[in-house]
Amino acid sequence: MTVTAWARRVLDRLDTDVRADLAASCATAIELHFGLTVTPAEAFGERGAGGWCDGVSIIDSGVILYRPTASRRQNFTLMHELGHHLVDANVECLSWLADQPDPSRVLEQLCDQIAADLLITAADVDASHGAAVPDAGVVFELFDRTEASRSACAIAVARKLPCDGFVVLLEEGATEVFFASRARDTRPYAWRGDQIAAGHPLRQMPPPVRTKAWWPYPTGVERREYFMSAATDSGWTVAVFAENDLFGVANLHLPQEANEDRGYDGDITCPCGYSGKTRWWPCKDCGQSQCPRCGECACARRTRERVACKSCFVSVMPHLIEDGMCDSCR
Repeated sequence: MTVTAWARRVLDRLDTDVRADLAASCATAIELHFGLTVTPAEAFGERGAGGWCDGVSIIDSGVILYRPTASRRQNFTLMHELGHHLVDANVECLSWLADQPDPSRVLEQLCDQIAADLLITAADVDASHGAAVPDAGVVFELFDRTEASRSACAIAVARKLPCDGFVVLLEEGATEVFFASRARDTRPYAWRGDQIAAGHPLRQMPPPVRTKAWWPYPTGVERREYFMSAATDSGWTVAVFAENDLFGVANLHLPQEANEDRGYDGDITCPCGYSGKTRWWPCKDCGQSQCPRCGECACARRTRERVACKSCFVSVMPHLIEDGMCDSCR
């Protein structure tokens, strides 16, 4: 399963009224519904996975510390830290995280996704996106339409990319990434705190701009070509990177043809109601591609339908559970 699918699965356990309360008043709802203590603080260190944060969760003590800000950034921080508590209570999700190559980094991405899902509805994204290309301007449109932070809006737009890519958020005058969110399993991709190379188009071409660009692999030796849409608003720069030429760069600026699409091109009919193209390669376990709408393949749906035994915590099919325990524990 993907980070996006796990975020949705973790949040499936929340009642609709709880999510509504969280959207209305983050701190109050967290204390009311989850029994956590939300406390403002002034100084924070660096997360183990990298990147400076505005909050921290003390899981064992049930405490969320956050840096007060006069902006929507505080909402994203609180939702992100709540994500840490929700994930910690989900045994299956913790098992999945333990199998990832970099669990700490994936956990941060997962909590970012949870925060975005809590702050932005699908209707908000559709209203801002419409039939338009998910370019940099859509992030600002979504920010104006909702009470979500720019980081949450960047995540929502990254999910709309129909190919490999990612969204980068920069503060005015900064040369390092403030926040980033990728589509699918895009590699290489930006990570908060990454320095923008001096020769990169983001530093050489003032927005608004649509052009060819690139991003380096972690080794710094090789880099991958992307197409980029960048825009500025209220002291912030947003750049959307896409593997495919979503922004008409080749037609507008360069006469040669764009690189051929290296992604998978298949059809899928999903129980969630989606029927159409998918960019995901078939799952090695079940042979079915993940759905672009719900992010699940056949084995992911089977896993979601299973129930955890309250005694041994092993997930089994619902019919094997009686009084909360599986057939092996009864």
